[in-house]
Amino acid sequence: MFVSVKFQPRDSRIYTYSYDGAQPLRPGDMVKVDCQTESKTVSVVAVDVPKPPFACKPIVAVLAKGEL
Repeated sequence: MFVSVKFQPRDSRIYTYSYDGAQPLRPGDMVKVDCQTESKTVSVVAVDVPKPPFACKPIVAVLAKGEL
């Protein structure tokens, strides 16, 4: 499955990551993704988006509300 995320709520740019986890995702969930030098917490904008024409990095972890 492919998931769209935003790094900041006000960002206009949306990024696509792959997700193979068992836990269902919904818009508004917080997930962790790897960036160039560190992991970042980002917000899920949409799930089950079409596969893009480029390779996507995976979502590393789904965060529980207490982990934020």
